[in-house]
Amino acid sequence: MLRKSIILGLVMAIGVTATSMAVAKDKEYAVGAIAIDVAKVDHDPAYGIGGGDTEDEANKNALKFCAEAGGKSCKLVVTYPECGAYAASNKGGGWGKNTTKKTAEVQAMSGCDDDSCKIVVSDCN
Repeated sequence: MLRKSIILGLVMAIGVTATSMAVAKDKEYAVGAIAIDVAKVDHDPAYGIGGGDTEDEANKNALKFCAEAGGKSCKLVVTYPECGAYAASNKGGGWGKNTTKKTAEVQAMSGCDDDSCKIVVSDCN
């Protein structure tokens, strides 16, 4: 019981400190989407992860959650049926989608094409 309480406390602490993101995916969806605040191109842009039964629903949710996270100019960067990722540096970003989170992240890093890139967000349905 103590172990569960500690884990729950850590999860809650992480959730409280993650102020630049908004996520509302508490169940699996047919489609996922990631939106990024393109007004702040760096390692820590506001972003939103959305899910839905359709691509349109996932896109709308991702844009909504990005704006709720403080994004001023949110744009969709990737929609995916399984896993998606976005990497960024001060010079730009890259995205990936694939059947596994790891492969989507590798694609995002490859698309970012800058030594200072890091994964900003990755998600799987």
